[in-house]
Amino acid sequence: MAPGARYGLAAPEVTAAAAIAAGLPQEGALDRESGLHLFSLCASTQASGRLTLLPPGKGYRLVFRKGAVEHASSASPDDALPRFLLFRGAVTEAQVAQAEAARDQVGGDVVAALVTLRLVNPGDIARWLQEHGAQLVTRALGAEQGTWRWEPGVAPPPGAFSLGPPWALLGVAVRALDAAAVRRRLGEREQLGTARVGGRIRPEDLRLTPQEARAAAQLDGRRLADVARASSAEATTVLRVALLLAETELLTFVPPREGEAPPAPPPARQAAPVLTPPQPMAAAESAPTTTPTATPTTAPTTTRAAGPALTPPPGATPAVPPPHSRPPVPAAAVPRPAQPPPRPAAPRPAAPARPAAPQAAAALPPQADPVALQALLSRITAKDADLFQVLGVKPDAAAAAVKVAYFQLAKTYHPDTVPAGAPPEVKKLCADVFSRIGEAWGVLGDEARRAKYTEDLRTGAGVDVDIMNILQAENVFQAGTLLVKARRYEEAIVKFSDAMVLNPDEAEFAMWKAWCEFLLAADKKKVHPAAAGLIEAGLKKNPRCSQGYLFLGQMAKLLGDLPLAEKQLKRGLGVAPDHTDMQRELKYLRK
Repeated sequence: MAPGARYGLAAPEVTAAAAIAAGLPQEGALDRESGLHLFSLCASTQASGRLTLLPPGKGYRLVFRKGAVEHASSASPDDALPRFLLFRGAVTEAQVAQAEAARDQVGGDVVAALVTLRLVNPGDIARWLQEHGAQLVTRALGAEQGTWRWEPGVAPPPGAFSLGPPWALLGVAVRALDAAAVRRRLGEREQLGTARVGGRIRPEDLRLTPQEARAAAQLDGRRLADVARASSAEATTVLRVALLLAETELLTFVPPREGEAPPAPPPARQAAPVLTPPQPMAAAESAPTTTPTATPTTAPTTTRAAGPALTPPPGATPAVPPPHSRPPVPAAAVPRPAQPPPRPAAPRPAAPARPAAPQAAAALPPQADPVALQALLSRITAKDADLFQVLGVKPDAAAAAVKVAYFQLAKTYHPDTVPAGAPPEVKKLCADVFSRIGEAWGVLGDEARRAKYTEDLRTGAGVDVDIMNILQAENVFQAGTLLVKARRYEEAIVKFSDAMVLNPDEAEFAMWKAWCEFLLAADKKKVHPAAAGLIEAGLKKNPRCSQGYLFLGQMAKLLGDLPLAEKQLKRGLGVAPDHTDMQRELKYLRK
């Protein structure tokens, strides 16, 4: 359901990122949303479902379970599993023919026929299937034209298993691209500056090689083309790493630094053909797959559900050009009429330096424009602004629409998305906006809390909440957590106490304070019951606060009560199964 225009946060369509994260079906064109980026979205959001990529004349289906690919299939006969096994030397043509003849007796599965007839070693089947599936992923993600479709909730077939770490598969797919394909995918972004940003994953998750890590370290704001030119021996690696980081949302592109002279535009390149040369081998799913209808190379018109997102301010131009756009025709290529040479002008005294005109601000994205950010913050923190207005949805919006709204706004206004060169106050404004968005999601994303909040709005209860106090409390709390990481526990306790005064309803502040008091106590065994009691009281108010369970487990561990520590950590993993700190603590306890 599209949010009402009166909220000012409506968007013309739901993005692929928001749809996949929210578990909604979506479709589009590969020349607008690359397969690499779609794969990254599925993996980073722990999505479950089927991603179908339909380049011209081909069709690939990747089935995800919690972000990992567990099944890959192809509609092309050239990608058949027997051809892959023939290329690997695992079987002979005579053995393939024998298995094909007997496949109907074992449910139509050629792999089952090979094993039943004892033509292959059963212990090698899993490895071959995994290699074959990984190769299909690489071929699927190499598609540049065609269409794609995301179907949430589609389960892998029986017997499917993970094809490997998703980020390793993505890295292999990017490394398989030749230099021309990398440049085509980067498009005009090659002529822009680079800025590293925080994303849904950590850079170390990509497992870059030492050479790739060196290339990534050079992406520090300079124009990408200049970085590649300066490292001529590793130019392709620099561009390939930039593409990988961009597709995983760890790199953004910004206008070149002030004072940098733009390089001469590269000559226009002709689009490379979509079809790849025939390969000596191919891979496909064991069971036959229905061949989809070939799709035209032009992007089809698709109907998308409307979703909320902040619209850029009037006059603003996007900082990042479309990834597949072509560079403009150089001005030098346009013939001009001959003109007589200009006469030399008399020398003029140097004019005093004048400040640069503030035209660059118009090129800033909305999350980097301090004026727009301040106006937005004032609007969503006003006393008459409810949480539905913060997310830009109507009070009767479906839960899925609320989820889409949150993911879109959180991605746009996360402080780590602020590009390099933005005014210094922008990051603070983004943090305040992001905090308000998170507060709205914390209430509207929970059915019980949303129902109570809606009732409060109807009856007029709870309308005197001081939003600025809540935002200030969050900032003070975040400063306290940094002090904890620095082991400055006394100063952290002061911060947490201040945050509790500003927002006494937030249970997590008291949990962190109790944890610091426990760490400072000379007799930890004596203070443990009181500290643990405060944390348990906080968990009753907010059972989803995973940090509280971690504190309880670490307290028991420091006291030597390992069974209690294990119990508390398991409680926390029941709430947050992917909490890496609790997983690590539990792993060490069992050693």
